[in-house]
Amino acid sequence: MLKSLRFRLNGKLVEIEGREEQPVLDWLRDDTGLTGTREGCREGDCGACLALLGRRNLEGTGIEWVPAATCLLALGELDGRALITVEGLAVEGPTPVMRALHVENASQCGFCSPGVAVALSHFLLAEGPRDEAAAVASVEGNLCRCTGYASISRAARALSSDFSGLPLDFPTRLAALAARGVFPPALAATMQDLPEPASADPGGSPPLGSSPPIGGGTDWYVRNTDPAPGLSPRFVGRDPELRFIETRGSGDGATLALGAGVTVADFFASEAVRAAAPGIERFEALVASPHIRARATLAGNIANASPVADLTAMLLALDARLVLSGASGARELALADFFLGYKKTALDGDGIIEAMLLPAAPRAFSFEKAARRERLDIAAVNTALSLALDAGGAMRGVIVSAGGVGPVPLLLHKAAAVLEGRKPEAAAFREAMEAARAEVAPISDVRGSAEFRKRVLGRLLAAHALRLFPGAFSAEELLA
Repeated sequence: MLKSLRFRLNGKLVEIEGREEQPVLDWLRDDTGLTGTREGCREGDCGACLALLGRRNLEGTGIEWVPAATCLLALGELDGRALITVEGLAVEGPTPVMRALHVENASQCGFCSPGVAVALSHFLLAEGPRDEAAAVASVEGNLCRCTGYASISRAARALSSDFSGLPLDFPTRLAALAARGVFPPALAATMQDLPEPASADPGGSPPLGSSPPIGGGTDWYVRNTDPAPGLSPRFVGRDPELRFIETRGSGDGATLALGAGVTVADFFASEAVRAAAPGIERFEALVASPHIRARATLAGNIANASPVADLTAMLLALDARLVLSGASGARELALADFFLGYKKTALDGDGIIEAMLLPAAPRAFSFEKAARRERLDIAAVNTALSLALDAGGAMRGVIVSAGGVGPVPLLLHKAAAVLEGRKPEAAAFREAMEAARAEVAPISDVRGSAEFRKRVLGRLLAAHALRLFPGAFSAEELLA
């Protein structure tokens, strides 16, 4: 439906009456003539339509800029925010990022080049390491058919070297980037604050049942590429009351609460999450691409009810509970009880997931997935394992989850029971591997046969053991 919207586009204030459900990609190309943002896959996979989205950070204390696939971004989400397209970056001519791509012959037909330039510009702007590995990882979500990826990687590495001394403080870093032409100075001057939204409720929260709830849009817009006019989406992913990570209570009973608007990137970056599952951040690169992680929400990943959702497998192993709301009111439910059948959940027809609750006490944690590609792929099988060790070195509170081995994500109770109370020895894990294979009933499909999935599940449990207890036993002992 039409809604008053106020936002900045390439530094300039825009006030319009727009269809809030319309993908930003279509509005940019059809209504503004900014055709540098390209339409490629229309599923968020190719990165050709990337733009930089300015929004409030998780703490609500400042501004963060994230890469966003505009094919999955609703126009209504721009209210009170800011957007920068490739035209905004290049208003004064080619930037250092664009010149690096040119020098390394990283553009041929040029279709993907604007998205690559946006992704690398974000790499220079964002917090985090400036090394070559981070530079190359920043364009993982950008596909190119012409040049191959070696030239793009060379350009990324050159930029990481040329800009290695950037200040850590965001305002100072932004000023340094503006001085070197990565962001035009006039544009940079607008990037540290956001305009007032036109709506008193920029989250767009109509009554439950009156509209589709949308988190990051990374699933919804894949299924609804051209939304019918008249929708009034509830933008759960930008509701400030639903985007939080906080610790509740203290001691052994402390709980980590994550609001429905928490993104995948928020989750892995959270110090509280990292304290509850030490080392969990190492698995972030196994989940989607940088621009999808910046927008996709944990609650949306759960509600989509994929049998092989990576975040769902992780949260199951972390003993997550859900806070659900609907016509019948609010209630708590164990995540494992949320899935009733393939793509069927315990949500009321008009309900949403409001929050996820995790025990805050630290636990050893491991995640594994098997897919055709190491990165940027849907798993054939995934699994997570968490546990604690008691004073005698025995495993306690063991939780094993698995996806891709049934119609819903599963807790493997029998495999966990085999390990519970035992020392981390090869024999215990071999028995757990057998129990896990006997506990599941996968189907055969394009990603693998049923027998393949069972065998892979056992191998992934062995990988958990090797990751969590390095040096305790060898792969040969586990797979004997």
